[in-house]
Amino acid sequence: MDREDRRRFFVIGSAILEVVTPVFRHKLENNYTNHGVGCFKDYLNSQPLVHTLFHLRHRYMKCCKDNGNCKSNPTLPITYCQWDLLYTENPGPGQHYCYCKYTAKSVQLEDLDITLAGLILLNCCTLGPAEQQAIKMLRQYKNDYLSHNTKCGITKHEYDALWPHLTRFVLQLDQSKQDELVRIKNRPMDEPLCTKYFIDLLDVHKQLDQIALTVQELNSSFQALSTTVHGLNTSLQGIGWNMHGSFQGVNTTLQGIQTSMNKLLYYAEKGVTCTCQRENPEIQRHERKPYKLGQDIFYQHLQFTIENTSTGLSLQKAVITNDGHVAAIQGSSSVEIYITDGSHVGTIPLLSQPLDITVVNNSTVAVLLFHCNSIDICDINNIQRVKSIQLYTMCFGITTINNKLVVGSNGRLLIIDPQTEKVEKTISIGYCAPFRLCGSGDGIFHTSIKSHYLYHYSHSNNKISKVKLPSPPCDMTTLQDGSVYVICEDKSVQHVSSDGKTYKQVTIKGLRTPRRFPRINYNLVQNKLAITDGDSITVFNEC
Repeated sequence: MDREDRRRFFVIGSAILEVVTPVFRHKLENNYTNHGVGCFKDYLNSQPLVHTLFHLRHRYMKCCKDNGNCKSNPTLPITYCQWDLLYTENPGPGQHYCYCKYTAKSVQLEDLDITLAGLILLNCCTLGPAEQQAIKMLRQYKNDYLSHNTKCGITKHEYDALWPHLTRFVLQLDQSKQDELVRIKNRPMDEPLCTKYFIDLLDVHKQLDQIALTVQELNSSFQALSTTVHGLNTSLQGIGWNMHGSFQGVNTTLQGIQTSMNKLLYYAEKGVTCTCQRENPEIQRHERKPYKLGQDIFYQHLQFTIENTSTGLSLQKAVITNDGHVAAIQGSSSVEIYITDGSHVGTIPLLSQPLDITVVNNSTVAVLLFHCNSIDICDINNIQRVKSIQLYTMCFGITTINNKLVVGSNGRLLIIDPQTEKVEKTISIGYCAPFRLCGSGDGIFHTSIKSHYLYHYSHSNNKISKVKLPSPPCDMTTLQDGSVYVICEDKSVQHVSSDGKTYKQVTIKGLRTPRRFPRINYNLVQNKLAITDGDSITVFNEC
């Protein structure tokens, strides 16, 4: 496969992940909200839905309630991994096993891939014939051209035949996606993003789930055989030590095989079957070898200039999202969305002027609004503001840690659940408001205006430590290993250890910036660093 074949794969994969999947999720959301259901978890907990999905995972089961609608499907389209994503089993009275034993987890629509979202749409929602056909064909295209495509390429003949049909079915579901499909069709090749999409789309999870199941069966068989040998061994002890030694050797061998099976089962289940292991920053951070402070980590990839909005105000900060977009806030009341070559994708209006921005998950950013004392949650893929979280207190900086939002207020840090919108924890820090923050491991780095000190709060011991830097920090970002890059007013970048106790200046060419208050952001999934400086964004790749 040549580069053009790879680019065609990238275009089709981008359409599936950036357009089709959000369309499926949005259609699913419209379906349950139109029936008066307030949230996705409540929808998953509705009895008809639980019952339907239960029998898509379990064959030949008879339920204690509504057993007249029990169905035995010839195939089981919901995998173990998908079922475990949606539901948890509740211990309760009775020995029966049916859908009444399960309740929904706190799963979000954004957690559903195209396969699972399409499966729920087709089996649990009221759709017209054209919609059903469109959903079936788009899921099939993903399976046919991407899920088993280990070459990461699509030939011109395949592409030319596929693209018109893919476009037609997408527009049947959502006609507003025409411009977005055109943008994706003409987008330039992005090798790191293409590699990420290739891994996301390759359908290895079903095969690995089967491996885990097979290993469990083998493990049970060996345990039974081991028990049998142990019984024979005991019975034959009186015959002679030679015979006893022979069976003892067989028993030892079986124990070794059982240990190997357990290890294989562990890695099949925990190491590679779930994308959360690969995409969770905290898991990756624990597995990453620590950097040496000040070492060369990045090299400059490209720099592009952002056009000013009608206000003429320069950039305040840009962040790289997990799916490779650049989300930038300017002095105007909007988030501007780009790809890393500088191509403009769209604009998300905000309620007021933004102060700070942070990445929440694969497709969402949170923007702190200074004048409104609120946080706007924005969906980058769908280019829309999802909701606003009211804070009722003045806040100056925002970051994320363990899927929670952290904002700096007067003399304290507030940890907020973006789903429930509730303040889960208030941390007193004993000095003026922190205006720059970043989460790192179990701690939160923060600093106040014009202070030379960088503070580190540790969740493990509820203590705050500090280190004095050569110049007041302007911004900071967490790297792969939990250490932090701090960009200072003197235009230097300081590399601070994950415990916040030591640091060393970074000397990489291109990191020094002429602006008085530059901003910095690193994305763990993309392995890219972005520095915002005036009207330009410089993107660095990790060595």
